[in-house]
Amino acid sequence: MFTQSVLKNKCYIFSKRDFNDDYSNIPERKINMMLSGKCLCNFPKMLDEIKFDEYPTHNQISSLQNIIKKKLNTSLEITLGSGANGIIQNLVKLTFIKGGNLVTPFYTFNQVEYAVSAMNCFTKRVFMDDNHIDFQKLLKSVDKNTRMIYISNPNTPTGDFVDSDVLLSYINKISKKILIVIDESGIEFTNKKSLIEYSLPNNVIILRSFSKAYGLSGLRIGYMLSSKKFANKYKENIAGYDVSIFSCKMAEFLIEKNLYKENVKLILKEREWLKNELQKLNIHTYTSYSNILFTKNTFNDIFLKALYDSEISVVPVYDETNRIHVRIAIQDSVTNKKFIATLKNLITGGKIL
Repeated sequence: MFTQSVLKNKCYIFSKRDFNDDYSNIPERKINMMLSGKCLCNFPKMLDEIKFDEYPTHNQISSLQNIIKKKLNTSLEITLGSGANGIIQNLVKLTFIKGGNLVTPFYTFNQVEYAVSAMNCFTKRVFMDDNHIDFQKLLKSVDKNTRMIYISNPNTPTGDFVDSDVLLSYINKISKKILIVIDESGIEFTNKKSLIEYSLPNNVIILRSFSKAYGLSGLRIGYMLSSKKFANKYKENIAGYDVSIFSCKMAEFLIEKNLYKENVKLILKEREWLKNELQKLNIHTYTSYSNILFTKNTFNDIFLKALYDSEISVVPVYDETNRIHVRIAIQDSVTNKKFIATLKNLITGGKIL
């Protein structure tokens, strides 16, 4: 179910959504361009080294936290979780227990909005400016009931990126009583400075994931960077054992071997190829700093059905006026080529566009 009410002369839409809206409920087809956690390089085999009949110990979790901290060269506290999304769900439970609203760009990672709706609270979806976050509108949308601001950077589903110094200049204008969550799950694809390289207010939380650049989407592991005070509050209220031994060991191995760099390189190469091939078909996409492409073109339900009937899965994204854009996640070379070939046949056959 999706309900929203347009408020005249406002710069946002109030919305309340449930998990039935999520694209994870869309049946995947043979050519699956939906899910964005891919490992294109050779994956290490480690099953023999892992004991599956044990819970992760304090020492194992601390080991991974220390490795992350050393790699990032940060004094911020590291808290592990079941993917960035798992941490988001927990942050919402902590923050919205007494009600309030979430402020977020109109296009964003929608799981945070679903979590807020599950707490019987509302989201202010702030209208964007040609795919870019409009920070003036975002600041105007904050009120006395705002409990959290969530920004995905690089943005999902659009792939846009806001330079960290610009982002911080707006963060500093927001009340320190409001939790500000910056999701950097795709930061490794940007070659840009992260917010962790700056001195941050204590109300700022940064999320990272092992799903995107590291290709561990199936293992559900991510982490939060925060002040020590907030990390302690989180641990006091959230149950442990959010991550598995297998997840911790794989993440540790990939960090120490720097294997994610090769994966990022391969994904970026495929992204540019796919963007160019789509352009040849007169399907244009916005500049992406992530492992996804977001179409400038808008489509209709006939287009989506034609893709589905041709065994292609994509993520439809509805804009402020309910026009349909498409989010395409970068896959391996074989899948990307099948996608383009099938799309080309549909277009030349006059079935779409």
